[in-house]
Parts: sequence; structure tokens; C-alpha cells
Amino acid sequence: MSVPPPQLSHHVVAADGVVRVALAGEVDLAVADDLHGWLASAASAHPGLPVEVDMAAVTFIDSSGIRAFVRARNDAVGAGRGLRLVNTAGMALRVLQVAGVYAHLSGEPPA
Repeated sequence: MSVPPPQLSHHVVAADGVVRVALAGEVDLAVADDLHGWLASAASAHPGLPVEVDMAAVTFIDSSGIRAFVRARNDAVGAGRGLRLVNTAGMALRVLQVAGVYAHLSGEPPA
């Protein structure tokens, strides 16, 4: 029996004064806790640097994923650093907009 590939993968790079966490795949209940942990680990490994979450390769997001991002952003702000979503597009962008959290999570003014 083969193991299915992970629904979501991540890659962390710290450069140019920011920690960039690039995500690829689906952000849902199955990975929400892992996602929150990855973002917390990336932030703690690079104290003082803001975190940018590159959403270019995210193909799906549900309310559990939204909750993970909101928790991670609240944790980051509480620790005196920023966290924002960048390169959000397609269905993930639309879900975040409909949920009313895109401006909060991206730092962009509401549409």
C-alpha cells in the first residue's frame, strides 16, 4: 500500500529582511494544525523578521485554513512581527475575500 502525497507542502526561505513560507496544495482541516505549526516555527527560527506566506501554488482553502492563518497572524502581531499573505490568486483569493479576511491577512485595503 502506498502512502498518498501530502495535501500541502511548504518551503521556508529567509532573505531580504523577511521570512517567506511558500505553500503548495490544499489548505484544509487535514493540514490546518500543521500549517499553524510551520508558520510558528518559521517565525521563531528568525526572530524579529516578518513572515510572508506565498499563496501562489495554493489550490484550495477552507474555514480551517482561514482559522490557521488568522491564528498565526494574531500570534505574529502579538510577538511584535508581521505576517501577511502574498501572491494569493484564484479560488483561494475568492474564498478569503468572501470570508471577509483577505484585507486583514494580506495587509491590502478592502476592495
